[in-house]
Amino acid sequence: MASVVREESSAGTGATTFAPFLPQSRDQSQWLTVPLIAIAFCTLAAALTAILAPSARSLLLQEDGIIEMASVACLAAVVLGAGAASALWGLRAPLVVAGLIGFIELMDETSFGSRIFGFQPPALYGGGELDGFHDLLILAYRLLHDVDRSLAWLWVGLLLAASLGIMMFALTQLLNGIRNRRSGLTDHVLLFLHIGFIGLAQVIDIATASNALSAVEEMFEFNASLALVFYVAQQAHRSWAESTARLSS
Repeated sequence: MASVVREESSAGTGATTFAPFLPQSRDQSQWLTVPLIAIAFCTLAAALTAILAPSARSLLLQEDGIIEMASVACLAAVVLGAGAASALWGLRAPLVVAGLIGFIELMDETSFGSRIFGFQPPALYGGGELDGFHDLLILAYRLLHDVDRSLAWLWVGLLLAASLGIMMFALTQLLNGIRNRRSGLTDHVLLFLHIGFIGLAQVIDIATASNALSAVEEMFEFNASLALVFYVAQQAHRSWAESTARLSS
């Protein structure tokens, strides 16, 4: 009994301490506007840096450059954050899903550890290496291209249409959330936004070899990872709030 009282007291103290700095669970607008501002700021900062400091472009946007390393850091934070929240406040499906997505994409970004441990990944049909899940999309494109070029472009068009559709859906739900028109899907709009950004990045990766568009791809991937970080923070806060409410009742 004494331990339960101590847990309730601790939870209450935590709620009192951090409540002024965290959006309330019922207020969706703060959870949605802050990620949007962060994504817009980072995108603008990267674009201005690339334009005003051409010498910094390669350092910023190259393979294993600042943007890609920032994406890796965000994905690592997603995995650790989802795991910590689940351990502290119990398993919830959104945290499990976000953690698994973050882990898969983290493995993809690090070529399943080949860049860290130095092993050689298998060769990819048509050139390159099969060192990530995204290479499966490239493989499908190349196989379809060998059968019929129009099938390959149909594949790219379907991916583009699906990605844009998810982005439009996410933005619609985003506006509803900012206006506090809550729905079950509004709570997961950042996850949809993440999927949309990733889809657009993969379309660029498959369909073009342009250096400029490759830089856009890196930015899309970073934006996706940033949206996923905020999604995990949102869901972790909800788990904390629900756990606190249970202890207090």
